[in-house]
Amino acid sequence: MPSQKFVTIDIGSAWTKVFLASLDSDNKLIVEKSARLPTSWGNFSLATTSLVSKISEPAASKIVVSHFPEVEKLAKKDNADFVTEGEAAAALVKYFKSSGENFFILDAGASNLREDFKTEDVGKYLTFNANPIFLENFIGKKRYKPHILPADTGELEIEEAFVRSSFQAKLFGRDKTKKSLITVTGGAVSGTPRLSRAALILLDILDDEEVVQVQFDRDFFLPSFGALLAKLKQLQGATYGKWLEDLGAFVSLGRALPIELDWGYSQLQKVDMAPGEISLVPAPAEQKIKLTFVTKAKEKRKIDINGGSLGVVLDSRVKPLQLSFGQAESRRVMTEWLKQIEQAEITREAF
Repeated sequence: MPSQKFVTIDIGSAWTKVFLASLDSDNKLIVEKSARLPTSWGNFSLATTSLVSKISEPAASKIVVSHFPEVEKLAKKDNADFVTEGEAAAALVKYFKSSGENFFILDAGASNLREDFKTEDVGKYLTFNANPIFLENFIGKKRYKPHILPADTGELEIEEAFVRSSFQAKLFGRDKTKKSLITVTGGAVSGTPRLSRAALILLDILDDEEVVQVQFDRDFFLPSFGALLAKLKQLQGATYGKWLEDLGAFVSLGRALPIELDWGYSQLQKVDMAPGEISLVPAPAEQKIKLTFVTKAKEKRKIDINGGSLGVVLDSRVKPLQLSFGQAESRRVMTEWLKQIEQAEITREAF
């Protein structure tokens, strides 16, 4: 490998992000430095030049990733390799996907704003009453200024609600009988003030009797990692650093029922879930656990799972969630669920 340091430039719809990454002695890819600016539309090089100047590493290989085709000319001019977002995503699938499992990359970035949406699909996840025209105008303005950050919790809720709707469409048609690995990145997810908020976004859209392992990219580095994998095949054998966090196993039961957790010890841990309960069972990322529960078809299902920053997240709410836009009861239960999972996270942190 000609160099152990790499500069990646990710030019997205809202933000341009530059990273200095390197391989450490354990063959782990770590992020040493990062910087970002709003994407300079009309002249992509303005933001790029400013950011690269902050990361002085002239000997490092340079790779640019973007969905804008005109960025390829910019990369050639700067003697950098160019990778499309599609190529980066394909490389990530090759790296993460295991046989017998589903794998999904859920990107909450500004590119989702180009998609059509239904106001009621967004508004039903809010804890406050919102006018349909207000929601349409808010998301419409976001399309033109996607780099603007939420000014308050209300705006954050709208962005999270929009992400739910977008993610649900991306997961459509999956095989829910298989465990899935989901890697989330970008937008309101990577920038979340608490992991529990990001967790609730995913829990809300999972079906009953569905189990997923979740990875969380807080540093917005995932597209850059995919670009590095696409150009440097040697990195397929590397491991990822702290920029990608294992959140743990999310178990959407769909109803209250007992489960068993086999930690590899002499006794099993039995957990009885109450109706509508969300709870966290602490477990480190390296902890392997065998989860067992009885399906609605009266079959015993056993799944191998791992822990993570949130451990094992158990959800006994009825799925799909019975929510309706404009209904006070929907706003009440959304408030209750958010408080419940945030309190569970705070309690876990205390121990």
